[in-house]
Amino acid sequence: MALSQDYIADWQKWHDARVAELKRPYGLLSVVSQDWLTEGEPLTSEFVPGQWLLDKGEIYYHPDPERTARGELLTVDGKPATGPVHIPHGYNRNSGTGSSVPVFFTDLEVETITRLNARGEVIYAVRVRDPKEAARKQFDDIETFPLSEDWILPARFTPAEITLHSVPTVEGGLYEASYTIGTLDIVIDGRPFHLEVSGHRAGSASTGYFRDLNYVHIGDLTSSRETYGGGRLVGYDSDEALESITQIDFNRAVSFPCAFSTFIACPSTPPSNRLPFRVTAGEFKPPIPHARIPTYKG
Repeated sequence: MALSQDYIADWQKWHDARVAELKRPYGLLSVVSQDWLTEGEPLTSEFVPGQWLLDKGEIYYHPDPERTARGELLTVDGKPATGPVHIPHGYNRNSGTGSSVPVFFTDLEVETITRLNARGEVIYAVRVRDPKEAARKQFDDIETFPLSEDWILPARFTPAEITLHSVPTVEGGLYEASYTIGTLDIVIDGRPFHLEVSGHRAGSASTGYFRDLNYVHIGDLTSSRETYGGGRLVGYDSDEALESITQIDFNRAVSFPCAFSTFIACPSTPPSNRLPFRVTAGEFKPPIPHARIPTYKG
């Protein structure tokens, strides 16, 4: 059965919104640095004057006196940092998935992130976003495989006890906390597959900013060739009850955020989701390739 005009129009609207989101001034294209902190050791950023200090799991900023005297100030939640100041954990709201407060130096946005290392320890980093970098990397569109009804497949979701575990990322030594939500059962060419469904949680109810994303992370024989090597995801919005899912639409498979920046490390593809054939649907590689440079030396 051919795709309907309503489906094509809806997909195009979704795709255009996806591209617009990527091209935002403070979106994924804007990240210019990611510096990991060591407990008790001051860190100086290439982009922001002053020093950052990790003290018992909390991050503090100490301004540079000379730059401060010239009025070159970091602002934290709209207030100039004329002295040492505590930086709340979390991506900033302006970045799109945050729980912190706005932190800016001129038009540079600063956020903090946490990950895990190979020893299971929580590690902390300061990340900087520059809208000029996003403008430099602008592109018109992301090429996709032709839309096909063959890749809209019946699916059945089976919930599981939600568990939090650490998974390796595309950067060696870095691990990310990931939730397992359940499995999505599909059949392709008569073969059954039980795809792990993952969850991402950002923010908290107490901060007044919270976003959930449930998704299926797949790899296939197009990975690293036609599509991003770290795999692609098909997302399900938090306001869509997982139990009501009846299909998976691979036409909406998109590259992971780490496909757009070396300063973002995404989880590796779950073994059960590595499909032994080409999924000729969804996004090709991003039009702005980059060489992955390790940021964590621990």
